[in-house]
Amino acid sequence: MAPPVMRWLRRNGLMVKPEFSLPWGICDLVGVKLDPIKVKRRLSYGQTRPVGPLQRLLILSRIPDCDSGKSIGLERLANELSHNIEVEVLLRELDTLVRNRFVKSTKRGSFQKLNGWAPLHFRIAAVELKLSRISEAIDQALSNRTFATDSYVALPRNCALRLARSDRASSLTLGGIGLLAVSHHACWELIKPSITKGTCDEIIRSHVVERFWRTRDS
Repeated sequence: MAPPVMRWLRRNGLMVKPEFSLPWGICDLVGVKLDPIKVKRRLSYGQTRPVGPLQRLLILSRIPDCDSGKSIGLERLANELSHNIEVEVLLRELDTLVRNRFVKSTKRGSFQKLNGWAPLHFRIAAVELKLSRISEAIDQALSNRTFATDSYVALPRNCALRLARSDRASSLTLGGIGLLAVSHHACWELIKPSITKGTCDEIIRSHVVERFWRTRDS
């Protein structure tokens, strides 16, 4: 089932990675479409590397943008992150962020991030492929709403058509989940996903996008 769905995602302008690892498990397919204007702005800062792992992204999220005129000192940053990150780790990660030009240190020793490009994506699609076990697929797709702008369940064509016509289709629409029908050679969108509030984790979303950064020109 994967090849027709991957082709469909790529036709829609997304880069695609199969068997994408996440904190709660594996997503069958993840696709990301980057904003080329924001990519260009990020590169103008010399930020050629990915930001890095979740821990580093968490640190970066707590540092004010340079354009805001605000900054944060090391003591305050350490206090805000004390439940998640030890001071020694924080210092090491800050050094990496400065070296990779995501963060700069002010004359007063506080920190600002060089941004203006976040969020970097237009769209993030997550697809769970299933031959059966529809309830399991829906549960996984709901979990994927944590990072995806568009979360789908993909089923064999006949199975997907039956689901779309049944009462169970409401569990998809209520959860904002899309439905794809897949044959040996093609893929159709039967139900469009929708945006649901309160589901997104911006750190995990950024982590997903960053994992596409190295392969953005592939």
